[in-house]
Amino acid sequence: MFNDRDLGILGAGALLAVLCLFLPLSFAGKVVIGFLVLIGFMALALLRLGPDRVPLEVWLTRRFRYSMQTRQYVNQQTATRKTESVQSSQKQKPERPVKERPAIEHSAPSFSATPVVHPIDLAWNEVGVYPLLTALLGVVGVYFAVWLANGGAVELSFWFR
Repeated sequence: MFNDRDLGILGAGALLAVLCLFLPLSFAGKVVIGFLVLIGFMALALLRLGPDRVPLEVWLTRRFRYSMQTRQYVNQQTATRKTESVQSSQKQKPERPVKERPAIEHSAPSFSATPVVHPIDLAWNEVGVYPLLTALLGVVGVYFAVWLANGGAVELSFWFR
């Protein structure tokens, strides 16, 4: 029914956003940092990477496994022709063809080349909007209650006189 991974990430983000209230900053600084943390965790919960759109930890696991595995390289050489007779091949050793390599030019990278595109997607349909809004409104409610306790009620009383 629900994706536990996404709910766990959203819950951890909401908890860390509330714990930002303990930072030794002004209330406005706490609010900014807390909401940046919450938005970062929301993006992390929605983020899907790779051509098959997998979560970040699966994508990183695949990349790590690929980078650590051994690779097999093949030393390919040009094929020899057996059209000559056996006698001529014994008399004369075939010469290896010498391939000339073009000189390597060191220049600035050209920006006209096609860039490598890594597919990134946000899983709106998979996660849904309601868990995101629940986490956001929960954090806003906690911040509002803390603001009221720290003198916000006095400020509101001036508005409603």
